[in-house]
Amino acid sequence: MVETSFLDVAQTKYSQKDDVKYFKTLPKGLSEDIVRQISAIKKEPQWMLDFRLKALQIFRDKPMPTWGADLSDIDFDSITYYMSPTEKSTENWDDVPPEIRKTFDRLGIPEAEKKFLAGAGAMYESETVYHKLREDLAAKGVIFCDTDTALKEHPELVKKYLGTVIPIGDNKFASLNSAVWSGGSFVYVPKNVHIDMPLQAYFRINSANVGQFERTIIIADEGASVHYIEGCFTKGTTIHTNPDFKPIEEIKVGDRVLTHTGEYKKVYHTQVRPYTGELYKVSAHGNPNEIIEVTEEHPVLTVRRKYPRERNKKWKVEWIKAKDLKKLDYIVTPKNKVVNSQEFIEMEIADKRKGKTPKMTVRIPSTKDFFRLAGYYLAEGSISNGYYLNFSFGSHEKEYIKDVKTLLKRVFGVKKTYDPEHKINHGISVVVSSVKLARIFESLFGKGSSNKKIPYWMILETPEKQKELILGLFRGDGNYYNKNTKANGWLKEIFRINTTSQKLARQTKDILLRLDIAAFLNSRDRSKDNRKTMYTIGITGEYMKKFGDLVGIKIREKIYGKKRATMFYIDKDYMYSPIKNINKKYVKNLDVYNFSVEDNESYIANNVAVHNCSAPKYSSNSLHSAVVEVIAHKNSRVRYTTLQNWSGNIYNLVTKRAFAHEGSYVEWLDANIGAKVTMKYPGVYLLGEHARANILSVAFANAGQHQDAGAKAVHLAPNTSSTIISKSVSKNGGITTYRGLLKVAPGAKNVKAHVRCDALILDDKSKSDTIPYMEIGEKKVSVGHEATVGKISDEKLFYLMSRGMTEQQAMTMVVSGFLQEFVKELPLEYAIEFNRLIELEMEGAVG
Repeated sequence: MVETSFLDVAQTKYSQKDDVKYFKTLPKGLSEDIVRQISAIKKEPQWMLDFRLKALQIFRDKPMPTWGADLSDIDFDSITYYMSPTEKSTENWDDVPPEIRKTFDRLGIPEAEKKFLAGAGAMYESETVYHKLREDLAAKGVIFCDTDTALKEHPELVKKYLGTVIPIGDNKFASLNSAVWSGGSFVYVPKNVHIDMPLQAYFRINSANVGQFERTIIIADEGASVHYIEGCFTKGTTIHTNPDFKPIEEIKVGDRVLTHTGEYKKVYHTQVRPYTGELYKVSAHGNPNEIIEVTEEHPVLTVRRKYPRERNKKWKVEWIKAKDLKKLDYIVTPKNKVVNSQEFIEMEIADKRKGKTPKMTVRIPSTKDFFRLAGYYLAEGSISNGYYLNFSFGSHEKEYIKDVKTLLKRVFGVKKTYDPEHKINHGISVVVSSVKLARIFESLFGKGSSNKKIPYWMILETPEKQKELILGLFRGDGNYYNKNTKANGWLKEIFRINTTSQKLARQTKDILLRLDIAAFLNSRDRSKDNRKTMYTIGITGEYMKKFGDLVGIKIREKIYGKKRATMFYIDKDYMYSPIKNINKKYVKNLDVYNFSVEDNESYIANNVAVHNCSAPKYSSNSLHSAVVEVIAHKNSRVRYTTLQNWSGNIYNLVTKRAFAHEGSYVEWLDANIGAKVTMKYPGVYLLGEHARANILSVAFANAGQHQDAGAKAVHLAPNTSSTIISKSVSKNGGITTYRGLLKVAPGAKNVKAHVRCDALILDDKSKSDTIPYMEIGEKKVSVGHEATVGKISDEKLFYLMSRGMTEQQAMTMVVSGFLQEFVKELPLEYAIEFNRLIELEMEGAVG
């Protein structure tokens, strides 16, 4: 007999909120009237309405569980119990509403159906929107449809099995599901029919305060088997972090990123996923090389073009999806509002010469003089031979040479410099022979023109000091271009600062914005001349007067009697730049990146404020309370695997149970990664002789999560066997709990049962509990239990790191190995996906 499996995947991998027009939505709250309306909408028989009303009364009478995870935040009156996006389910993918179809397309429907599946289904909010079975299987008598359709077309089967494995009074949330259930899958495999390709279903919660209550019934008749599955930005985008700029693929948990409020917030989650769909390239005037390349749904902070006509009023700033942006709309760049002024900076520098003290601590005065000297170095400074500090000027720039000497004396007490002339390029250098100063300037500002940078403590300093930095930088690498074009009757003017360091160019533009000066950034490729790319920071229009005052060049406020025009605008919070170009292209399976940020979920990507759209995140919570009943008849085989990755605002409270009859084999593979709270204990009741159960449970709890999961094996017949293996990992304060039951009834002789619980705790903030229950009512049995709790040993990390891994990679490999018992049981496609999820959860585990 071919061993096949049930694979149930409920993922939020692509869980940005969708704009969907709903066909039918009932009012919030739970009442008899709501239950009657749900039943009436579905045109159910009277016996089904009676079933629902009885369950509602039991739900009301049962108290909330006080054991396990904290459920006190659930407000049943604030939940919507029925929300339907469509009037009916369909077998034609093209008939699914386009907004919903796009969401499930990203999950691989119907592409996966064509390549890998015998059938597929998709549930959105309260209803199944799509269900289809392969024709050859339908010809064999296989039934695969949503449970509502099964109630209409196969009422005798539904009535025979509904509530038999999990009675309506089993627990409070099973009662709730029984009262308001909607959607789910119904599978019936006739005797001796084997399905060697999987059936698959996906479940999606899109709206806030919505409950999803699917009811799934799976029946494998005698000798049968079946496989059932339940189921940003591109690389290189520059992210504004503290203290640096990083490509988005290098962002880690714990990094601090600039948000649209002008403050730095911590990253608490990162993700990468393959994307198929339209990719939008957006560039703004003033930043032609700072193109954002983003998926169509990603929100961008924007001002619609119509608002700039009313400059005296506050512009309307709003989040607009990339696909809805229009040319000449204004995209928004926030001002960095953090100010951290310091009198002195202490730093440790190294003297790399042989026989010298390798490190020394120096104290640098954070004064306006030092900032202007830093500007000169960033423009004209260099380090030679490890102990010469050089400033190079043209022979006509005697004023600047004198200023540098004065600043060196005032800041560092330098009394003597060497001033060699360079006859070839008509230049003069100011040279200081000092290892200490050479190390200070190299450590702070970099060595080599293309590696120059501004240390972040200077970027957060006061405007008075930063003006001096810009003055020194402009004197060294800046110019004022002024040309009358009489034929056209206009004056071409521009201030420019040039550098071969992209990082320095971006930082200079940021500092100018802090000084309320709008600048643009251009680049010029000079590779044909074997020279490095030149970056130009330019200031034009109405901001020239302010910049001219800063650098001591007199600029008129008006030209030809008119105020200088500009395409940019600055207020107290933002700079606004009009969109120059919007292009789109279709991509397939392209890796795209995103991450989550504390408080406001925004960050700055290629100088543009964007919002994290990885999940529809609400201040209130949603509820997923499913019931799954599996019946494995004589000599059938069932494997049911859950790969659960709900978003962090969802309570995942699920009851799943199987009846294993004579000679049957039931396996549960249950992985829980997402959700705010999970309470799930898949169970197998071994009803017939020689029935077997194998339950493998995995839980990964990150910050703010409680994974209360486990398993149940109840032996009610002799010569039965079961194995329960639980694996849990907790980090960043996450909580994992194994809660299991192993029960052997009187008369169930020759039972063999084994329970193993292994917990891995990655830090001192996290927690893991093991709560096993064992009720053995028969003496002639073989029962074992073992449990381990541990941390990753230094020896393991050292061994892996000695072979070229980083500490982060080493820890991830150990965790992946710890969970390998689960991974090796998955089909290849899902093993890859599970490993990727673990990698994402592990990012930021070090430090």
